[in-house]
Amino acid sequence: MRKRFDIVLLDADETIFDFKQCERVAFTRTMAEFGITADDQMVAVYSECNDRCWKALERGELTRERLQSKRYEDFFNAIGAPRDDCALVDERYKANLAECRYLLPGALEFVEKLHQYCAVYIATNGIAYTQHRRMDDSPVRAHIDGMYISEEVGHQKPSKEFFDYIFADLGVSDKSRVCIIGDSLTSDMKGGRNAGITTVRYLGAKPREYDPLCDYEINEYDEFFNILFKN
Repeated sequence: MRKRFDIVLLDADETIFDFKQCERVAFTRTMAEFGITADDQMVAVYSECNDRCWKALERGELTRERLQSKRYEDFFNAIGAPRDDCALVDERYKANLAECRYLLPGALEFVEKLHQYCAVYIATNGIAYTQHRRMDDSPVRAHIDGMYISEEVGHQKPSKEFFDYIFADLGVSDKSRVCIIGDSLTSDMKGGRNAGITTVRYLGAKPREYDPLCDYEINEYDEFFNILFKN
């Protein structure tokens, strides 16, 4: 069978890692360290604050350094309990998150199978320390050729510069042989579109939206192989 891609750029969170579970566990552990019993509502409030900060980073409105304390400043303000040690809280959260390596169902098998046909690289905006720790201790690592983390690259998805760095590092001369698989429209799909590569959005159980940023949308990992070997 003739394949379409030689290189697959793979997002990490909510594409192979179950970030919602990782986030919940790490947040709950962190709150407990500071004497706070976190309930589901607190988790939801923090998740919203965190997501809002990451979206601002993608738009270039927030630096990575500022994001790391601001997400907790926003959280504690939102629950009416402001505090002045948010940077310390965030340090503990990152340490706890680094220990959370929950994979989405079928992710390990997918990456293992994918690596039989393509070079596979993680392309993520996550915090470098956390992502390295999580990946290095994950069974997925054996099937990954390398990682591109925005904090180390110097640019973040969806910027064209993030992908240009990867292309230069890998010596890519034909971008039609590269695709990105990810869950986010604003970072993965928009980034892939900015870079001029094929975009594949992994939706899991979510309904398909047929967004113009996506060349393809898949609900199951194995659907990608129909794209990879599509004539």
